[in-house]
Amino acid sequence: MSPRVIIPIVVLAIVLAIGAATRAPAKSPAPLFVDAREWSVTLSRATVPSGRVAIQLQNAGEDDHDLRLRRLDRRGRPVGPTRAVPMTHPGTLTEATVHLTAGRWRLWCSLDGHAAAGMRATLRAR
Repeated sequence: MSPRVIIPIVVLAIVLAIGAATRAPAKSPAPLFVDAREWSVTLSRATVPSGRVAIQLQNAGEDDHDLRLRRLDRRGRPVGPTRAVPMTHPGTLTEATVHLTAGRWRLWCSLDGHAAAGMRATLRAR
């Protein structure tokens, strides 16, 4: 092979190797543990990094519970789509990964009367 062919191949290989070496590994989701029981929702932390959040919903109560999340605007009004952690039966743990943008998020159990009875919380994503 002539140097005219080998040199571009070597340069390309070096560029690809440098690009692969400098690429950051995928960021794992931030963890959030949520304890649900009659009639409360307790978060393991009040603030999470914005981006992917891995939510574990532990149902320590006697009734089924789920979890809904919706971002709040500056005036405290819900905006944008609702995120969800599926129905969790008593004594079980359900997991879901959601994407949260920066801001305040309202969390609540969506079963009839549960949020009104106290199953709600606020989370901040930064």
